[in-house]
Amino acid sequence: MISSARTKLLRSLQHKKFRDQHHLFLVEGEKMVGELMGHDPDQRFRLREIYANPEWIDRNKKQVQSSGIEMVEATQAEIKKISSLVSPQKVLALVSMPDSPLEIEELLHTPVLAFESIRDPGNLGTIIRTADWFGMNHIVCTPDSTDVFNPKVVQSTMGAICRVKVYYHDLNALLESPEMAHKAVYGTFLEGENIYETSLEPAPFILFGNESQGLSKRFDSHIRHRISIPSFSMKGKGSESLNVASSVAVICSEVQRRT
Repeated sequence: MISSARTKLLRSLQHKKFRDQHHLFLVEGEKMVGELMGHDPDQRFRLREIYANPEWIDRNKKQVQSSGIEMVEATQAEIKKISSLVSPQKVLALVSMPDSPLEIEELLHTPVLAFESIRDPGNLGTIIRTADWFGMNHIVCTPDSTDVFNPKVVQSTMGAICRVKVYYHDLNALLESPEMAHKAVYGTFLEGENIYETSLEPAPFILFGNESQGLSKRFDSHIRHRISIPSFSMKGKGSESLNVASSVAVICSEVQRRT
């Protein structure tokens, strides 16, 4: 049974203010909880408590007991009170936020995806999942971007949040740091050099703009290459642009194809 005080705390974690205050967030569903229990390679996330219905507990009791994580039996009605999902699943977990400060040295010899003011939680979650698929483990967002621990973001990652590090940092300050002086910076635009014809340098730093506004001019001085994804639809009759998450998938694919 989940106490009323605990229910209040868990429900409050749907809001960034309280996630930051308690340094905690929620993970929901069998796949997500399973990922964090057994597939967090860097052990960045610590599961504090698991809340599950009797069926899930019966199937996973040995694994939970061997992990030492506190397990609380809950009814489906109790889980529903806490869940952010329209159709709550059988299990959710209380997780400590990782302490993962940005270390510039980690970014120097690997591709990095960077985002200015990304606002849609579903987009960010899909981007993290896409980055994981293509083996890109570092994402940097401007501080005004949506929170990576937003329940919609966490759920959309489908476990990729375990493997992809997401940082919030002033991108101009990062790009102005001496260590980044030799990093090739690419900016994504509607008009730019065709990505399929662009010469891609190793371990690029790729900037993506806000969903509706694109990249602002404040990054112009850092961008060495302006790239775009060509449209193959009939001129004037196709979509105006790609969703940012779709753009990430295309560019990640091309970067890794040439690695």
